[in-house]
Amino acid sequence: MRGVPRGGTRPLNRSARSIAPPGRRRQVVTGAALLLLAAGAGPAFAVSAGDANSPERDAQLVYCLAPAHRTDLRTAAVRLGLLKADADVTPEQWAKDHGDDFGRACAALMAAESDSPGTAAQAKEADKDGWLMTALKQLPLLLLGALLTLGGQSYERGSAERRSLRLELRTTENAYRDAVREYLDTYGVSYARADHSPVRSAREALTAALSRVPGPAARLAAAERIADGLPLAEPLPRSGDYLLDSETRTRIANEEHTAVASCLRSLPELNRSFPYWSWRTRRPGSAQSGASGGAE
Repeated sequence: MRGVPRGGTRPLNRSARSIAPPGRRRQVVTGAALLLLAAGAGPAFAVSAGDANSPERDAQLVYCLAPAHRTDLRTAAVRLGLLKADADVTPEQWAKDHGDDFGRACAALMAAESDSPGTAAQAKEADKDGWLMTALKQLPLLLLGALLTLGGQSYERGSAERRSLRLELRTTENAYRDAVREYLDTYGVSYARADHSPVRSAREALTAALSRVPGPAARLAAAERIADGLPLAEPLPRSGDYLLDSETRTRIANEEHTAVASCLRSLPELNRSFPYWSWRTRRPGSAQSGASGGAE
């Protein structure tokens, strides 16, 4: 075949057009790599620089465009070299035209404000105010707890005193009844052997217990009437115009038994509740009638 060597193979084309120089190949690879990097980084940069609706940007606009922070924003921008000191531009227009510079200056201002001693002092004062408000809110509960505690202690103390007085009244009443019974029984048999001194001692003890009965006024008056009406303040007579016989002394002794029982019949009423005696105090007529009814 024409133009084909004897060996049967076509010689390779080694012209300058088919082989690119090594330096040019490196330039092509580098350019392609840069295009790929630019294509990948471009969207990310666009998002970071142009995301004007992010929550961070909203916070910057609200904070740095507030009237209280406009002067500090301009000062921060001037110190960072982002704005000239004599620039005639409003913060809103600057934020709109130079969003990245505005974001940088505002972020620096917010960071400085959060780390400033004044902010720390304000936070400390807020904590103090919060503690004070918490204490003030809890104060009524503390006062209520203290009042309930004092009220409970006062009630327990009053209950203990009433129980003690009730026991004393019962004890002195029984002692008075026993002394009266023994005295009257002996008096009916033999006046000479009747000893009045135990009756006098028991009567004085019962009178002293009645004097410690607490109010209201109706109960005090009832206790005083019982104490004044206790029989046998003095010994029974031995004789009148003539020597009393056994039958007469027995009759006198029975009358004294009846008088003592009638007087002491109203004694348990003194242990009734405070509201009962308060009602009797407001109605003096009922208290008087109750006391006189008990004495009959």
